[in-house]
Amino acid sequence: MQIVRSCVALCAIFALCALAEGSTMPSFDGGSAWFDSPPLQPSALRGKVVLVDFWEYTCLNCLRTLPYLREWYKRYHDDGFTIVGVQSPEFDFSGQPKNVEEGAKQLGITWPVIVDPNHTIWSRYGVEVWPTEMLFDQQGRLVDVNTGEGNYQLTESKIQALLRAGNPSLALPPLMALLPQDNYDKPGAVCYPMTPEILTGRAPIADAPSFGNPATDLDYADRGGNHRDGAVYLDGYWHANPEGVFFGGGGGYFELEYHAIQVSVVMSPGRGPSRVDVSEDGAPVPREDAGADLQYDASGKSYVLVDAPRAYDLIMNKNFGHHDLRLSPQGYDVGIYDIAFESCEVPGAAK
Repeated sequence: MQIVRSCVALCAIFALCALAEGSTMPSFDGGSAWFDSPPLQPSALRGKVVLVDFWEYTCLNCLRTLPYLREWYKRYHDDGFTIVGVQSPEFDFSGQPKNVEEGAKQLGITWPVIVDPNHTIWSRYGVEVWPTEMLFDQQGRLVDVNTGEGNYQLTESKIQALLRAGNPSLALPPLMALLPQDNYDKPGAVCYPMTPEILTGRAPIADAPSFGNPATDLDYADRGGNHRDGAVYLDGYWHANPEGVFFGGGGGYFELEYHAIQVSVVMSPGRGPSRVDVSEDGAPVPREDAGADLQYDASGKSYVLVDAPRAYDLIMNKNFGHHDLRLSPQGYDVGIYDIAFESCEVPGAAK
């Protein structure tokens, strides 16, 4: 199964032409900054097996591939394997080199990364979704393309085959075992229907006032009751732009009904690190359902500290189900950009 992040808007904007197997690696011209490497060109990579990873540091699907990429880089870098990460942004802030550099460090990325703010490289390589990984052999020829999550062991086996073709005496380790998060690739996996990804700058606000400019602070009044699944409800002062919704202060919250197992939310801190209280079904998130970024204060309230523009892993429910998620910012101008969901599991397997 392939799990990919939506790129409908980008596919409509850019004329894409996917690379065919056997194509020569195109250039990396057009990026704005390199990290962990001087600027690279394909000629400098000849003799190496190269995985070109088109990613976005806020993308849940991209983040779920990173443990495999980190392990492959660690295992095979000394044997002639490298990764080139191409950060093609979905939001304005994720195309800014400083944010990309900080995001890459926070995620433990040590291979070369180039920022592709205008999707120039993305277009040249014919990419359509995040993540897309293109594997090139030692002569710079394309041998495999993988879009979305999944096929990790198949990709690693191809890396090993290319390395052995260059050096038959290499002693290589067994393939990396699948992580618990990747239940969809395991026997008996079930992927339940889930709430679609919500890009808040493009999604209608269910309780928007009849009058007023949404780009200015408007006073929203959530009347409770029956909320529609996947619809955004606001309470208190908020303003919006095509990228997201931003808290205007004075109390209030962002709320939605969803059905899924995992919830990841892209947020920015506004004018400084800000606490955002998180509740599920009207109560603190149960500790057994907490995502990696969720914290608890002395009173038992669940919250996340938003200190950088990035994706925050908030919910990892023990079981698939329908829930109500509320985010209550405690600081002015906290931005909420995107809510992404996952819903695959092997019934009865430990998470």
